[in-house]
Amino acid sequence: MSTVAATTEKIETSTKYTYDYARLPPLAMSGALPDVEAFSARPDWIHLVARSALKILINTIMIKVKNREDNVEFVQQVLKNIQAVAQQLDGEAGRDLNNAIAMELEKQGSPTTLPQLKALLDVVIEPLAPTLNLKTLYDIARIVQQLGSVVSGPASSLEDYNQVFQFISLPAVSQNFREDSEFAAMRVAGPNPLTIERMKTLDERLPITDEQYQAVIGTQDTLKAALADGRLYLTDYSAFDGAVNGSFPAGQKFNYAPLALFAVPPGGRSLVPVAIQCGPRPGTDNPIFLPHNGDNWFMAKSIVQVADTNVHQAASHLGRTHLFIEPFVIATHNQLSRTHLLFLLLTPHFEGTLAINEGALSLLAPRGLVDMLLASSIDQSRAFAVKAAQSYQLNLNTSMLPQTLAQRGVDDASRLPDYPYRDDALLLWGAISHWVENYVNHYYTSDAAVQADTELQNWVTELVADDGGRLNNIGAANRISQRTELVDLITLICFTASAQHAAVNFPQAPLMSYLPATPPAGYSPLSSLTQEGFSENDFLKFLPPLEIAQALVDILYLLSSVYYTRLGDYGNDYFTDPVIQNHLVEFQQELLKIEDEINERNKTRTPYEFLLPSKIPQSINI
Repeated sequence: MSTVAATTEKIETSTKYTYDYARLPPLAMSGALPDVEAFSARPDWIHLVARSALKILINTIMIKVKNREDNVEFVQQVLKNIQAVAQQLDGEAGRDLNNAIAMELEKQGSPTTLPQLKALLDVVIEPLAPTLNLKTLYDIARIVQQLGSVVSGPASSLEDYNQVFQFISLPAVSQNFREDSEFAAMRVAGPNPLTIERMKTLDERLPITDEQYQAVIGTQDTLKAALADGRLYLTDYSAFDGAVNGSFPAGQKFNYAPLALFAVPPGGRSLVPVAIQCGPRPGTDNPIFLPHNGDNWFMAKSIVQVADTNVHQAASHLGRTHLFIEPFVIATHNQLSRTHLLFLLLTPHFEGTLAINEGALSLLAPRGLVDMLLASSIDQSRAFAVKAAQSYQLNLNTSMLPQTLAQRGVDDASRLPDYPYRDDALLLWGAISHWVENYVNHYYTSDAAVQADTELQNWVTELVADDGGRLNNIGAANRISQRTELVDLITLICFTASAQHAAVNFPQAPLMSYLPATPPAGYSPLSSLTQEGFSENDFLKFLPPLEIAQALVDILYLLSSVYYTRLGDYGNDYFTDPVIQNHLVEFQQELLKIEDEINERNKTRTPYEFLLPSKIPQSINI
């Protein structure tokens, strides 16, 4: 009998969570989803998703009508189309939608402008969403799919991309995405603030000269001085060099492997983009572009954005949050009794994760949404996600936030003062760690107590077993023998499931749904993008077609608009021990202080709201 099977039988075999290593090889994923993990068991979650789904449905209808009508005629046609679509919803839901619209029309009168129509529909949606069930949610998804892409083909201007935002608001990034300051801010306060690294030596692959550097930063600085001061930074996407490009659904796509150089000027606080080389190997056919290169510089920045979007979705988001957490969910249910102190602490941070990961796997299928949106082939994207997950799962002791920041050389705020993700994440890491430490030390009064906890030791055994979680580098020699080791591991789990996922998930709609700002794929080969005389028309040819833009809005709006549960809120009287209740109050008060501190910081730095504690769910559930 295997190690995992032998230990699991001591808990509750009726609730055994199984592993499946064939779903995303060789990662440990859940087998058949237990009923208790399904979203049908979470009506509050369904209501939140239904609200967003209704908005996506209405946005889709508006896009379709917008192509034909405008003003009063447009408004009336939208209402007619919504009422017609409502007939396709599950019985009561369709009637309720039409009745709610009729009641508001009677109260407010017939709207004549788009803002009036939006206001009316907002009033209709809010009370309707909490009445909907899972079947209605599937009905809405089916109808959106049946409506299909109501825009398609190449764009004739950037305005075409604006038109996929009707009921869903056009993101503010659409106004400033060309600016160098916005491009730099994406590295430290964007959806993927995890790639920037401090350079310790000059990189032979990016043979920039002092003359080129000073053309951007000024003659008062040199590469040598910037390097010595720790003010030189690189984003390196060479992992995509040689990656297999995708072609689904509309033709050949391209990913890129650029190197982008940034610097903090002497006496400055924020990154300044200095140079971009669009491939990792220097040469006459792969020039270095600088900010004064006009349209070619903008194209080079767009190439970086394609690469960064693919790193974000496959690695930072899917691999290092969703997939990373899954083995912990399974082992916790298999090895810890329902009254075990760690089961009680951890399971709120796992709520909905197996179900949402099940959905994510369906998106990773060939000819699925990931295949449609991202640049690489679906097999290549899956491989990147697996590699990213393993980079943490096989190196748990070095995957703690303080260690990962130090590994990238970005932990020193005096060298890179304006790094909102780092500063806010460290506040949250510290607060979570202190809460976990108080919790663990209350129940385990010594290291010997940790070693004597059979369930805990069996949990770790399953986590590292080849027929279990397949994790590595936990504690010392894959054993938890000290309270400090346990605190670090639990902090990593809770932080990743809450704050880290929030940092990479919730920027998607405001910063990534406007396709020209963060294209998920390029549609032109690199050789055609680095030529002199690059034009706006060339940029439009490079961008994905409009049907991709619409699909991008739908999925990213949904992912970024559902806030189910809240960090620090375990429910009234969830913990019955008075000592723990007091520690929890302390944790909650610390989160309130962090909220105030972040709001204060945002007055003097690149604004960053994605790690406000009030906007962080407890678990990965969307």
